[in-house]
Amino acid sequence: MKKFNISLAVVAALSLYSNVNAQSLQEALTDGKVSGEFTATYEKRDFDNPESTYYQNTEYGVGSFALKYESGVWNDLSLTAKVRAYLTLFEDDDQSTTSHGTGDSRERFYDDGSNESVDLEEFFLTYEPNDNFSVKAGRQFISSHWVNKTNDALKINAGFGNTSLEAIWVQKHGRVYSRDHRPLKKLANGDGAFQVALSHKFNDALSLAVYDRIEDDVNDIYGAKINAKLGSVSLGGHYAVSKDDKTSDNDSSLVHLTASTSIAGFSPYLGYIKVDDDADFPGWTSTGETIDPMEEGDHIYRKGADTIYVGVSKSFGDLSATLLYGRMNFEAAEEYTVNETTLWLGYPVTKDLKANLGYTDVNGENDWHEDYKQLNFTLTYSF
Repeated sequence: MKKFNISLAVVAALSLYSNVNAQSLQEALTDGKVSGEFTATYEKRDFDNPESTYYQNTEYGVGSFALKYESGVWNDLSLTAKVRAYLTLFEDDDQSTTSHGTGDSRERFYDDGSNESVDLEEFFLTYEPNDNFSVKAGRQFISSHWVNKTNDALKINAGFGNTSLEAIWVQKHGRVYSRDHRPLKKLANGDGAFQVALSHKFNDALSLAVYDRIEDDVNDIYGAKINAKLGSVSLGGHYAVSKDDKTSDNDSSLVHLTASTSIAGFSPYLGYIKVDDDADFPGWTSTGETIDPMEEGDHIYRKGADTIYVGVSKSFGDLSATLLYGRMNFEAAEEYTVNETTLWLGYPVTKDLKANLGYTDVNGENDWHEDYKQLNFTLTYSF
């Protein structure tokens, strides 16, 4: 398994304190909690006209085992470690060539790193002296503006009354969880990417956030989000600008508007995304994004793209269901329209066994060639 610079720094810092209060540190470590999970995930993608290593028919099953340790708190410090091991259960075509290895599953479970089957999912140190300040250093899952998924990162959160500050530095980014394994890669030759965000809550009905994400020699993405609540209706507005470090020809912007509510146990929501007519927006940045609500949504960041989506969530006893429809209009070789419909279902088979199913239908108009259907099913047993 690879060594991670941030994680090693965390361990070094912990060892420096051990000489000061070894007994308390020992208690924090021995009083820690251990948990784990077994998962099995299945996916099938069926294309009308398969034509590339990505847009091709696939069917596979992958199992994984994860073991997690969470220490007790010592001097406001705690340690979290989680390792996950993967095993391919079957592949419809184990000789198919993808962009990341051989075999159907390699489009989601990459085989281009040196840690093909075992990887760290989490390994971070938390310092939290009070409810208004925290620091996390190491491998962690982050979901914030233009930083998402699994990251080797330093994340700082501070609160000052109704104002909060978030600062993130990411050295490596990837994905490590049951349905996806993409080994983490360094950003900007190891220099990483930075994101800082400032949020303020004016009252229970209105809040504002501004942020800036900088990746040297790549781009600078900055923007503002406003959220308002009018009775049972929640409204959101997001404006983002991308400045390319190499050429202004790639500069772009986007607008994202959202609305949601709750009616008779149903939770409907809708959104609209518009990208600048002059250039693609680098939405799928090297550190991920949190805007795309769809299972696929492959075209929402294209130049001039208009996307409207509408969804509804509802629980039927223990069964949770979400239905989402999105319509993307964009220009490639010509003007195209792609419709995407997804149904997600979740059900607790037992207290410890959870089942999740997703079905997506992508259908293009104007002779669009990427029509396909995707089915995924995941079982998770936790202990």
